Amino acid sequence: FAIDIPPGFGRDLLQGRQPQISFWLDGGNAFPADTARAYIQGVVLTYAAERYRRLYGHDPQLLPINIEPRFRYNQDFRSVFAITPGTLMLLLLVFPAMLTALGVVREKEMGSITNVYASPATVGEYLIGKQLPYIAIGFVSFVSLVVLAAGALGVVPKGSVLALSIAALIYVFAATAFGLLVSAFVSTQVAAIFGTAILTAMTAAHYSGFLFPASTLEGPARVMGLSFPALWFQTVSLGVFAKGLEASAFLREIAVLLGFGIVFLLLARLSVRKQGV
Repeated sequence: FAIDIPPGFGRDLLQGRQPQISFWLDGGNAFPADTARAYIQGVVLTYAAERYRRLYGHDPQLLPINIEPRFRYNQDFRSVFAITPGTLMLLLLVFPAMLTALGVVREKEMGSITNVYASPATVGEYLIGKQLPYIAIGFVSFVSLVVLAAGALGVVPKGSVLALSIAALIYVFAATAFGLLVSAFVSTQVAAIFGTAILTAMTAAHYSGFLFPASTLEGPARVMGLSFPALWFQTVSLGVFAKGLEASAFLREIAVLLGFGIVFLLLARLSVRKQGV
């Protein structure tokens, strides 16, 4: 926790005024935060009682202090403001990845992928050509989801919409590249659907900060979260919707998301080549 003591606090206290002091707690891990809050309140109340006793010579009937807990973000404590950014993160990962994987595997089942084998197009060109339409579809979905969240749910982005849009575009790029990677290892549409859904939805829900705060992840769970793009986009989504942060706060997250997309696409390219395309 951190203590914020405003200027003139001691002077106002000696003059009998009502100065304010704030204690900032990181509530990402609820149990340590609640324990720290109890210790802080105990110290503050003990100090107030001792000061009153020193000034007036007896114990106070009522402590001359008022403690008001406040939330820095989402002060109304409404779940819609916490769930909507995470839902956006999930939808922009699961469905673009699934559709991209199906787009490639469908050609395997139908046999039309042999046209690629005989064409002068390289495997990389084929994969990028399959990926681009789904990137466009995913970004259109992002725009419609943001409009729906603002119009129907009243969850309006408070920070940089430009940063959110850039991060969403790169995030969809990474999601579709992951779909291409999955398609390189499966040969049926059913396997593509289940494989992509399990890998994306389970990882994103449990290791991105959607169900549990990312700051509480430890050990292998922390490694899993950092090794998948969902956690990084969730940071951007929450930061824009709930915290009102500007674009400069997300430079690292955007760079990491771009790195995920490039790595997934390169791995898909290498995996397809190994299968003899």
